[in-house]
Amino acid sequence: MYVGVSVDGFIARPDGEVDFLDSTESGDFGFADFLASVDALVMGRNTYDMVIGSGVNWPYGDKPVVVLTHRDLEIPPHLTDAVEVSSLDSAELLEALAARGIEHAYVDGGQTIQSFMRAGLVDHLTVTQVPVLIGAGIRLFGELDTDVRLHHGETITFGNGFVQTHYNVVSK
Repeated sequence: MYVGVSVDGFIARPDGEVDFLDSTESGDFGFADFLASVDALVMGRNTYDMVIGSGVNWPYGDKPVVVLTHRDLEIPPHLTDAVEVSSLDSAELLEALAARGIEHAYVDGGQTIQSFMRAGLVDHLTVTQVPVLIGAGIRLFGELDTDVRLHHGETITFGNGFVQTHYNVVSK
């Protein structure tokens, strides 16, 4: 997973807005390199709707994207070759992706990240803290059944105050 979060642990405001993640500093904070290192993306429906509705160009190129949802979803014609819909649970989905030769999946979206964490299916976390407290919103991590031990890989501080930390999961 690769995610931005407020210092108080929120990935979005209560209404799903992520305006606090914006920065005046240019650069992608390593996102392009991270995206190049994965074979596919798995995101929740709310995250997909936010990306589609943001007005920016599709940021994932032709990288395969699986949107997890139980609701009907119409994919825009220009994305039908890259985006597919699934209602499988996290373990079933990763098994299906592995059968297609996909080894490294990027998991995005609050509920999706939480379900993959609870299932022990996250190996690496890149968390970028934005120097802001927003007080309420959607938490990055929900309740877990057991501790998830992490090994610190690297921490990078950017000129705008963003702090990016890389962790590997030790136990799931």
